[in-house]
Amino acid sequence: MTLKSGSRKAGTSLDRVTPHSEIEILSLPNDAGQMRTLEQLGVRQEERGVVRSAAPLGGPILLEIGGSAVAIARGVARKIRVRVV
Repeated sequence: MTLKSGSRKAGTSLDRVTPHSEIEILSLPNDAGQMRTLEQLGVRQEERGVVRSAAPLGGPILLEIGGSAVAIARGVARKIRVRVV
């Protein structure tokens, strides 16, 4: 993976992507439990999906990935790096 200057990862965090955007997942949180849960839901590195909606007031992000809808908490979404395609 290519890194920008400093230690920041390329792309943007999932919580900053506007609804109806197609995305590719670049990296998942470093927390083993969160990573395992996301992978079980089909949220994996290099997987593509669509951000369907973002609930107001810090609510979850609804992501369509692999034919399934997955709600991701805003705090977890901040730790997922994506690229808009």
